[in-house]
This record gives sequence, C-alpha cells and structure tokens, in this order.
Amino acid sequence: MANLTNYTYSKLCRKLEIKHSIDLDFFLEHIYNDQKIYFMLNKFEVKYLFVYKSLLDDEEKFYLEYYKEVPERIDTQTYVYEQAGKLKYHLSQDCVFIKKDFIDFNIPPEIRELGNEVVKEYRDWFKSKGYAELHFSGNLDKSVVVFNYNLLFPKKYNVAPLNESYELITNKPNSNSVVTEEVFNQEAFLKKIEHLKKLYDNTFPCKVSRMLSKFDYLLRKTNSEIEEKMEEIFSPEFLKNYGMKNLKEKLKISRDIKIKIMAQLLDYFKWNYKINEKSFNDTTLEQFGLDCCGSCKKNVLQQRV
Repeated sequence: MANLTNYTYSKLCRKLEIKHSIDLDFFLEHIYNDQKIYFMLNKFEVKYLFVYKSLLDDEEKFYLEYYKEVPERIDTQTYVYEQAGKLKYHLSQDCVFIKKDFIDFNIPPEIRELGNEVVKEYRDWFKSKGYAELHFSGNLDKSVVVFNYNLLFPKKYNVAPLNESYELITNKPNSNSVVTEEVFNQEAFLKKIEHLKKLYDNTFPCKVSRMLSKFDYLLRKTNSEIEEKMEEIFSPEFLKNYGMKNLKEKLKISRDIKIKIMAQLLDYFKWNYKINEKSFNDTTLEQFGLDCCGSCKKNVLQQRV
C-alpha cells in the first residue's frame, strides 16, 4: 500500500479528469447535499471536491467508474525550479520526503506572459544570483530581489515593475497529517457553512455579480487576460464601466469565501473517510500516472538484499 503527501494528493485531485459532467443532481447525490453551494462554485472547484471525496472513499471504484485520463505533469512555468514529470507516492510514512514542504520561487505573471525564452531568462537570472541559496541559509532580502528585477526586466521588456508586496516564495506544507482536529465538530461545521452562504448572498446579490464570482481564478492572470475574458463574457464596455480595481476586489472576496467553504467541506470529507488512516493501492496510483518515490524504491531494494 502507498501514501501520499497532502500537497501531492491535492495536486492529483486537480489533475484527474472524469468521464461525467457534474450537474446539480450529481452534486447533491455524490458530493454534498446543498444546491446553494453547487451554484456558488465553478466547474473546476466542483470537480475537485468530487475527486477529493471519491479517492478517499474508494480509489479503485473511482478508477473503474469515473476516471478518464491523467496527463503527465507539465512545466506550467509558475516556479523557478519547476520540472515536468510524474507526481510521486511513498511506500512508507517514514520516508524523509513525505514531510518535506513544497518550496519554490514564483515567476512574475508578466514574465510568463512573454513566453518560454523570457521565462528561461528569468530562471537563469534568478539562479545566477544565488537567491535560493540565500533563502535557505536565512539571508535573503526580498527587497533586493525586487530591486534587481526592476533594474533589468521592466526596461528590457516594457513590463510593470514589481512592488514591495510581491509574493516571491510559495511554501506549502507537505505533511501527510492533514487533519488538525481529532474530533470533528459537525454543529460548528454547519454554522460556518451557513454563515459563509449568507456572506456570499450579501456580497453577490444579483445575477451579474454572481456570474462574476465564478471567475475568481482570473486573479492569477494578467490585466490583459482579465480584460479579454470580460469582453468574452459581457462586452468591451463592461470593464470600462465596472473598473478593474472594483472587479479585483469582488473576485478577492469571492475567492476568500469559496476557499473557506471548500476548506470546511474538505475537513468534513477527511473526517468522514478517516484520512489519517488512509493508504492507497500503489497499482491504482500508477494507473493514475504516479510513480514511486526514488528513496522508497531504494529502501525496498536494500531490504531485499
């Protein structure tokens, strides 16, 4: 049997494709019996919840009934040290890599928009400066990175300079112990869900605002990409009248509410399906496109000698 880190499990659930579209009836029967939540979430969030719950329940059943295909992980050009390749599973909870946090350095969206060659240039520049080594030794001054970036890239490629609040580093806990409470408080869970639903209703009271709330993923996009999407959904005049600042504020609120709702649901799934006791069939994981951790493979071979 195999183990997955919290980060890898979440990544896997986002990548798996399913055969069925998820309509309201399917959501109510297979995910969570609340139609209000269904209409609050977009199709990607709904699919993520379904896969997350289904794999915890029975990954082999999911493979047989719902699984469509798994593309191998590609370089999304999001991080400096990102590499294409398969996600890893572990054969032992004692593997040194199972509790190792995911840490990488974000590539500015303006650079990513310029394509492969500029992304490579940024990565080479970042590595040549030794910023990663400085970070792990505790000596990295983020303002120096921003200052040096602003000396080079904005002038060379006519992009906006970074501000001091730029998020340079992504750090995601990779621990397999993902349930923080031994006892799940269902009453508190239901109250929190109801509070978030009311907050959503008050913030997005009309059809247009509710439609906008579905596109909070645009916060990760550039202004030009946001403008293009708004023109596609509404009209070229919409954003001029609504305002980019106002739109982003609304999207941030939507993102915050939905992150909290999904976190509540995921905690419920983790408790209901006893995630701390969960192990996976390694054959099924390999059918999903995962590969065994190199360290775990090495330990198995050493034990056989």
